Amino acid sequence: MKYLIKSTIIKSLLFNYSLFNICNLATVIYHVKNYPKISIVTVNFNNGNYLEETINSVINQNYPNLEYILIDGGSTDNSLEIIERYAEHFYYWVSESDAGQYQAIQKGFEKSTGEIMAWLNSDDKYLPRSLFTVAEIFNKYEDVNWLMGLAREYTENGALVGQITLPWCRWSKYRYLTNDFQFIQQESSFWSRELWEKAGATLDFQYDLAGDMELWSRFFRFEKLHTTTLELSGFRHRKEGQRSKVGKKTYLSECLQVVKREQKRLSLVKKISLPFRYLAKWFFGPFFFLDCPFLRRGYRFLFSLPAVIYYDFYQHDYTREPKMVKLPPMMLGKRQVHRKMFSQKE
Repeated sequence: MKYLIKSTIIKSLLFNYSLFNICNLATVIYHVKNYPKISIVTVNFNNGNYLEETINSVINQNYPNLEYILIDGGSTDNSLEIIERYAEHFYYWVSESDAGQYQAIQKGFEKSTGEIMAWLNSDDKYLPRSLFTVAEIFNKYEDVNWLMGLAREYTENGALVGQITLPWCRWSKYRYLTNDFQFIQQESSFWSRELWEKAGATLDFQYDLAGDMELWSRFFRFEKLHTTTLELSGFRHRKEGQRSKVGKKTYLSECLQVVKREQKRLSLVKKISLPFRYLAKWFFGPFFFLDCPFLRRGYRFLFSLPAVIYYDFYQHDYTREPKMVKLPPMMLGKRQVHRKMFSQKE
């Protein structure tokens, strides 16, 4: 009888242990299903002063389905020491000489397998839970294959600055083709692997500085760039050695070359309409960028701007209904009235 009891207890423990493992497995499967794999590529060369902050901004997301790849160009500073310290967090990493930034990024993407892709330079940073936000928006909206958060910037010491307003952060193919391409923020941009493959699955190495803008031009052939008011990342401004500042004239020249190339690809009808869009930009643009009610709609229509993705604090979900707070709340008697944020059915 004693052995029977022991046997029963052992069987019960084994059953419960197996059940526990099955539950854990189900939890893992649930997370993977709800959080698509995101591949992040970071490229670095002698940027050890900022690299650790960048790495921590990625791994501290604690995103359950992350594929983090780091490509170092054979740094001679303390970068390798930092990379080795965090080696367990990388799906793949390498430190070797390469032919430049964009070839290094390409090398990383060729190692990637994620459904959603992005790259983060080694001096920029993601904001907390940005990867969760990206996954949730991609899951909710099937038409979103390319997403950008509000453009934000860091000081050299890492203080976050928001100086670019929402109207400016909304781009479209026609804004791009009328030379309004500054600045689709690369570090806040995420796209689907499907879009990457449609666009050729490669960066164009003939552009030394504007490889990102060239990629956006090919993305615009297939998809719209959607903007969310949620902040995802920031670009760090440095006093010295920042390629985008040192080579600004070259960068803008390369961008204009890309725009001219894309203009030549347009159909005859669209080529004829392009001068009218230039005129519309100057006529309707002030209403749009100053966010004038009703009058701003003409610009949005003519330039095919997609609806902004906001966050609704009452529904606790993403929405395309405008939710920006523009007017202060007012008290009418004992009732608080607010045009946007506090309006709700009682």
